[in-house]
Amino acid sequence: MNRNRVIILTIGLLLILTGIWAYPKIDQFFKVDSCLDKGGRWNYETKECEFDSEEEFSDSQKTDSLNGYNQLADEQNRKTYTISEYNTDLESKNIDRPDKTIITNPTVDTTELFRIWTLDPDGPHADFWFKPTEFYVVDYDGDGAMPYLLNQDSLTIFYNDFIKKGKVVSVSKDTLKIHWDDSERPTQYVEWKN
Repeated sequence: MNRNRVIILTIGLLLILTGIWAYPKIDQFFKVDSCLDKGGRWNYETKECEFDSEEEFSDSQKTDSLNGYNQLADEQNRKTYTISEYNTDLESKNIDRPDKTIITNPTVDTTELFRIWTLDPDGPHADFWFKPTEFYVVDYDGDGAMPYLLNQDSLTIFYNDFIKKGKVVSVSKDTLKIHWDDSERPTQYVEWKN
């Protein structure tokens, strides 16, 4: 074996061993950082995130999940939204999305559904536009057109990086109620008039 191969193999072996040694330390660093960001404290003995109360733990779970910030339901009553993974395109799509919207046996009046809707009629813009071909998220940084499935009253919206599910409770000329799966109660929208 020539000298260059021995050096390359030795360096490669050292890099692999360094990676095996460093990975647990790097992994723990990110877990500790995430725990502290959620308002918890890291227990180095048990290697777990601890919270003072069950309520804090529950709150951290809500904000940490992929659907934690539910912009469509706006349970946190935010009046302005920041750019986040919930209202901007990722560089790569990581879920399987249908090529087009599919509506099957709707139990809601789609002529009333296909309108522009908002949580706050006095706000600067609408929240979304239901179209026969797409669910268009207004003020979305990227392509706001999302394909969706409407099967009877069951609604599934396909973002690039997550899937949003809910049930259309009712729709009338100027009011739409959707009970999103991760919400405790239905969210009421009004038709955007501006």
